Amino acid sequence: MTYMRDLLATGLAQAGLLLSVVGLWLGSLTWTQTGRSFDRRAFRAINHLPELPVLDWAMWSITHLGSAWAGIAALTLAIVAGRPRFGLVIAASLLTVGTITGVAKVLTQRRRPYVELVGVRVIGLRPVDLSYPSGHTTVAFNLATLLAFGLTLSWPGCVGLYLLAAAVGYSRLHLGVHYPSDVLAGAVFGTGWGLLWASFLA
Repeated sequence: MTYMRDLLATGLAQAGLLLSVVGLWLGSLTWTQTGRSFDRRAFRAINHLPELPVLDWAMWSITHLGSAWAGIAALTLAIVAGRPRFGLVIAASLLTVGTITGVAKVLTQRRRPYVELVGVRVIGLRPVDLSYPSGHTTVAFNLATLLAFGLTLSWPGCVGLYLLAAAVGYSRLHLGVHYPSDVLAGAVFGTGWGLLWASFLA
């Protein structure tokens, strides 16, 4: 039993590290003219969809599931459930993923779509920090992965968590504050980093 548990932990850590590296590497695709052009066209296609006030409000609300408050809620859940180790893993994962995301933003120096492009529709606040990768998407997928493993959810519960995380990612595009590649990188990196820390729960 101990051998199988160690094997699972090692596998999760290796898969998580690989996904994390791939997630952060995805940004290099936009360094080429072709990649940058595709990214901007995809962003404009979403940003210029017909306006629906109800959808705008829904996206503005959903996007907060990728904020620091979502992390605090997950940490509170672990404490209330009497799972101190789970709480420590959540805290450590969020602190480190936030630090790496901040460093990646500084290194890539990618500006927000509404700074680079003309006629961008922005809903809500205009973040003043840099764009790559999407921090909200990273946190959402990181938490989805940790909760799926930490709460040992059945597959419908796991699917539900990742659908919510995907909705957070789409909300960043809908609100006009991120490019598609920012969101994709955040999703892959957040999932990978979640797997890496979930290995401590195996």
